[in-house]
Amino acid sequence: MAFVLALAFTPSLHAGDWPQILGPERNGIASDAGDGLWQQTPRIAWQIPCGSGYSGVAVVDGKVFLWHRVDDQERLDCCRLSDGQQLWQAEFPATYGGGFNNDRGPRCVPVVDRGTVYVYGAAGDLHAVAASDGKPIWSRTLRQDYAAEDGYFGAGSTPIVSGDTVVVAVGGDEGHGIVGLDRKSGKTVWAATDLTADYASPIAFDATTVIVPMRFQTVVLNAADGEIVFEIPFGQRGLNVIGATPTRVGELLLLSASYRIGAELVDLSKRPPEVVWSGDDILSSQYNSGIVRDGYVYGIHGREDMGAATLRCIELATGKVQWSEEDYGVAHLIGASDRLIAQRTDGTLELFAADRTKFQSLGKLELPPGTYRALPALSGGKLICRMSDGEQSKLLAVDLAAGGADQK
Repeated sequence: MAFVLALAFTPSLHAGDWPQILGPERNGIASDAGDGLWQQTPRIAWQIPCGSGYSGVAVVDGKVFLWHRVDDQERLDCCRLSDGQQLWQAEFPATYGGGFNNDRGPRCVPVVDRGTVYVYGAAGDLHAVAASDGKPIWSRTLRQDYAAEDGYFGAGSTPIVSGDTVVVAVGGDEGHGIVGLDRKSGKTVWAATDLTADYASPIAFDATTVIVPMRFQTVVLNAADGEIVFEIPFGQRGLNVIGATPTRVGELLLLSASYRIGAELVDLSKRPPEVVWSGDDILSSQYNSGIVRDGYVYGIHGREDMGAATLRCIELATGKVQWSEEDYGVAHLIGASDRLIAQRTDGTLELFAADRTKFQSLGKLELPPGTYRALPALSGGKLICRMSDGEQSKLLAVDLAAGGADQK
């Protein structure tokens, strides 16, 4: 089934590409990460300055797509994975004024599909450009068109391409909570729900159906026509967000959030879907998605803005906590073969074993000082990390294969 889904959603991709948020299947698992990674101490292969925002990058066919804000423009840069050399650039007016966080750059990861790059800006403007040269194809001011509110941090749910439809959690009024656009023209083909958008991103359920996390409901719908299959209540009112993209394993769906919401494992084979287990004391992830390896979830329990976060291993079927690494800190995780890579917000990279019995660190690397809140991407043996620190922000390529190149 995973192979069929890969063919259905990424027909133009190459082995090792990282075409969207959380990788090829939006589950945080690298498709080409073998035993050759991190055999020697990784080194920084290249680094380039970048603007504001918390968008991770997409990587396709040896090209890195960086979505960021420079002055009054939201900018999409395309550079070579091998050396960081810029190939082309596309710019669009930036209108987001800021919210609870003073960073006004985009939050969403670019999506590359069949030769087109889709980028969603902080003000809710969606653009499609040619991956070959950055030539604009179409643009939509979705949040303006459908009177959606900025929320706490602007638009932050990365759209998904399913078949010939771009599915976007807009949060608009009059039934425009979720919108489906024709991927070639950008025209609206359907709209569904009055729900408010949040910060977790949609994932695929199968070749025609997508799972879209919203403010108080997670919606499962047909991508071609917007018909809702079912909804799962998740979230609560108050000062909180749903920020962690769900993790799907077959018919099981793992939802998690902080703010005393906690985690739920939902069995999607049941009608209506049934909660297998739930609990705020099991996994309470503010915005980091859990990674599932061999029936066990590795995830972050806790918040960046309050207290100390813990790295945990949890049995997926039962919700039983196998081990906890206390005071670990908030980190994005990537699954690579039988290991995981953690990128902490403080700039620490760590390799550890996917071992359900204990935490076993296999190596560490300290990146240049700064805040690493953006999602990393792994492609071609390079981990692409983004450091956000005002005018000193950088994009770095860390060579994890064969010791890497000299630092620059």
